[in-house]
Amino acid sequence: MFRIVLASLAIALAPLPALAGPEAEALIAGAAADITDPVKGEEAFTRSIDVPAVARFALGKHARRVSAEEQARFTEALSTFLAETFRDNAGKFQDAKITVLGSKDRSPTDSIVETRVVQKGEDPLTVRWRVIAREGEWRVVDVEVLGLWLAIEQRAQITAILDRPRATIDDAIAALNG
Repeated sequence: MFRIVLASLAIALAPLPALAGPEAEALIAGAAADITDPVKGEEAFTRSIDVPAVARFALGKHARRVSAEEQARFTEALSTFLAETFRDNAGKFQDAKITVLGSKDRSPTDSIVETRVVQKGEDPLTVRWRVIAREGEWRVVDVEVLGLWLAIEQRAQITAILDRPRATIDDAIAALNG
């Protein structure tokens, strides 16, 4: 009886077959190849990210209270912040080797792609990319490095700012322009 329960539990907990994996992995593999290119890098990086989705996520509960114009300004500021962050770190990508290790599907349109990033003279680094398909197009919505999901961290910081008395979207934008 105990073996039957264990076998049933093992079947119930078995991972689902890959649904999104190949498409999600292809997005990251393509972006990884272009990101290391000094000419194509920034464009490939920004093209791969669903900035409006990340901006809405970063605003969290405050997304409902800001106007469409304020949300557009915040999205633009976040886009600029991401591009500048990439430019500031572009040298780290140029000699890096990024290898897709596999993916874990959360649903048919939501996958976590795991990569190994190897830079000359550095220990290999595991980087996970959360990618979501919307209207048939796969885009990055979060990246996990050293145990931190960056969009989640950004959301915590923006929420802390907007939770202050009399805080406005301009305060959140100023933090991105830092």
